[in-house]
Amino acid sequence: MSNSGATTAVSGSLWRRVLLLALPVAVQMLLQSFLGMADVIMVGGLGAEAVAAVGLAAKLHFLMLVTMMGVATACAILVAQYCGAGNRVQGQRTLAMALVVGTVFMLPFTLAFALGGVWLPLINPDVAVVQLAVTFLLISAPVLLLTQWITVYEAALRALGNTTVPLIMGALAVALNIGLNYVLIFGHFGFPALGVAGAAWGTLLSRLVQLGVTLAWLYGVKHDFALRAMDFIRALAWAPLKRFLWFALPLLINHVIWAVGNAAYHVVSGFAGTDALAVMGVMVPIESSFFALFVGLANAAAVLVGQTLGRGDMPGAWQLYRFFNRLTLVLVFSFAGGLWLAKPWVLAVFAHVDAQTTALLEQTLAVFCLGVWVKVLNMLRILGILRAGGDTHYCLVVDVIVMWVFGVPIYLAAVFWTDYSFVVLYALTYIEDALKWLPIRWRVGRGIWVKNLTQS
Repeated sequence: MSNSGATTAVSGSLWRRVLLLALPVAVQMLLQSFLGMADVIMVGGLGAEAVAAVGLAAKLHFLMLVTMMGVATACAILVAQYCGAGNRVQGQRTLAMALVVGTVFMLPFTLAFALGGVWLPLINPDVAVVQLAVTFLLISAPVLLLTQWITVYEAALRALGNTTVPLIMGALAVALNIGLNYVLIFGHFGFPALGVAGAAWGTLLSRLVQLGVTLAWLYGVKHDFALRAMDFIRALAWAPLKRFLWFALPLLINHVIWAVGNAAYHVVSGFAGTDALAVMGVMVPIESSFFALFVGLANAAAVLVGQTLGRGDMPGAWQLYRFFNRLTLVLVFSFAGGLWLAKPWVLAVFAHVDAQTTALLEQTLAVFCLGVWVKVLNMLRILGILRAGGDTHYCLVVDVIVMWVFGVPIYLAAVFWTDYSFVVLYALTYIEDALKWLPIRWRVGRGIWVKNLTQS
């Protein structure tokens, strides 16, 4: 395709398409974060053991959710390119393969959650907490399979540019989960008060309804993704399945490494003192809310770049990269500046903490506002550009080396072998992204990601 076609691709309706792709994903990410917190918040009246047990279970579910996204992302990469190429049959086959691979991958973990009584005592010495967590995990074990299927369907729909249906279904799940929690935890409307078990049933039933309504919509509108038995049989053909695994496995491993590394930063922060833990507790929701928009933007970039590459419009893909790069820079500096200006209101929300913690929080916010642009640009280039062109193995290698050779070891050494204040420790978490910036920027510049995967 000519350069004039590429120019058209980044003008006119592009802003509207970016908005329609990015905002629903950002909102759904915020909803998903809230869904994870809802169970913990709503069992608060049942005592510290219940909060600790549900919090532990929620962390384990979140870890699995991150790993599920590896299969879903591989599905989205290929579906976006097949969509651009107008190859609906291969798009259907890719979805079917992702569902099969995701199911096979998640079955052992589903069994492990059901048998939580065997291994949970090894990671938590509190007998009361373990007992409650075992109950929660046993009931909610099928949620892993349901969520794997949901994430794959959502990723495939977004790759086609449909972000509205996943958002509506996600909002339905949140509303239903909160309603079921209210009824089942505390025993309203004639139901027995099930406590922690009620929270688990609320999670299971809301996910079941979310998947059921999504499938009902797909088959009701006779969507291309309303798969038949024959689609799953075709998905088991070894040649295309091997190719899908070539994409999916690096992404899956990458997501696991990211989740474990993030958990390591937060666990180690607990050894930096009570003030550090308090500040981390405040920064996590701030960071999550801030990054939600940019994950949405990276998702929009991945969809549009993937579809453009699938059409064989290489100049258009380059032009989209430059567009998203500039847009991300403008937005991240604007939002970081806005957050700093809103600092008095942010600090006022946490006015109940002591003066020392408040001062530490203010300084930590300053580090965040100064350094967040590096994280966000890496996010765009990895999630939205390199992966859209199937450059998943390079991203995996960079993430493993930077996180586990430099990032985590440096942070561990600083926490245990120095007496740095938490502001310095928090700044050290940005070393990882600073070291990642150059190899990722170099890789994007080389253009190895500019590939039409539908012709490979």
